[in-house]
This record gives sequence, C-alpha cells and structure tokens, in this order.
Amino acid sequence: MRRVPLFFLGFLALNNIVRGTIHCFAPDGGAHSIAGLDLSTNAQTILSLFAEMGFHQLAMALFQIFVLVFRRDLLVIALALQAVETALGVSNLLFWRTLPIEVPGAYFNTALLPVLVAALAMAILSERRAAISSRT
Repeated sequence: MRRVPLFFLGFLALNNIVRGTIHCFAPDGGAHSIAGLDLSTNAQTILSLFAEMGFHQLAMALFQIFVLVFRRDLLVIALALQAVETALGVSNLLFWRTLPIEVPGAYFNTALLPVLVAALAMAILSERRAAISSRT
C-alpha cells in the first residue's frame, strides 16, 4: 500500500517539472498558447508571474525527487504540501481571484485533488501501520 503514494509522488514530481519548465522557459510561459490569456496588455507582468509560478513548481519537484530518492520518511509531508498547494490553487482559480477565461490548470487540479488526498491518506495509514507493527 505504501508504493501507491510513492508512485503518485513520482507522478507529481514529473508533472511539476513539465509545468514548471513550460511556465519558466516557454516564450509565453504557456499563458497564451495553453491558457489562452490575452497578453496584449501587461504581458511582462503576466510572464513574470508565470515564471515565478514555474520556478516554484520546479523547486517543489526537486523536493519531491529528494523525498523519493533520499528521504522516503518525508512522504507524508511532501504529499501534504502538494495537497495544500493544490487546494489553494483550485480555490483561487475557481472562487477567489478568478481569471477572465477558463484555464486548463483549474480542471486538471480539481480532478487531481481528490486523488492527491487519497494518496496522502494511504501514506498516513501506511505510516501508522508501520509504527504500530514496530512497537509489537
């Protein structure tokens, strides 16, 4: 049961690498080519914000890879961080400071969130079972 959250964390790391790389290094950061945002006004601000988001995603991916390779005992923390970030991102895109158009990230992250919460729950249960069995 502990392998499922590990595989899912690997998926999240790859996902963060892909999205982070696009947001940082694509000419439009994916703002227009993927999300369809109008860059005719405030393009520099939008591109800067997308790059910042991309650098954050790359940093998160590095942490997730570190957990997978060196510190699997931090699995719950890595999944919890991603769950909180994803929940806040979905809340922002759908309710708080919505964009003038629907962006693919809103739907992808909304679908990803329950799977992420399930993986987090599995990791917590697995950790508790391991702790109980080590006591006996």
